[in-house]
Amino acid sequence: MHPFIMALTVEHWLYLALGVVGAVLEIWALVDCATRGREQFERAGQRPKSFWLLLTGLAALIGLMTVWGSLALGGGGFGLFQIAALCVAGVYLAGPRSELKLFGSSGSSGYGY
Repeated sequence: MHPFIMALTVEHWLYLALGVVGAVLEIWALVDCATRGREQFERAGQRPKSFWLLLTGLAALIGLMTVWGSLALGGGGFGLFQIAALCVAGVYLAGPRSELKLFGSSGSSGYGY
């Protein structure tokens, strides 16, 4: 096999693996956001739940489309939209999620674990 073809094959599988990891993180952010109560967002002083549901939902959709494009169409890969979607998921998981954990479903203990 020609070295150039081999490099492109390795690159394709690397982008596919990165896309799958990204999609998993984006779906995790969406599921976490969907399972939280609206009142938790209000108590934590965050943007409304609908805002985060919209952003994480779009991020998960982009992640799934990236993986589907890499598998079904044999091309594509890790592009600008996937990077933006990963940023949204990362911001939710690092920021609001950590604050929402402090305001659990009961809201009385303050620890929420």
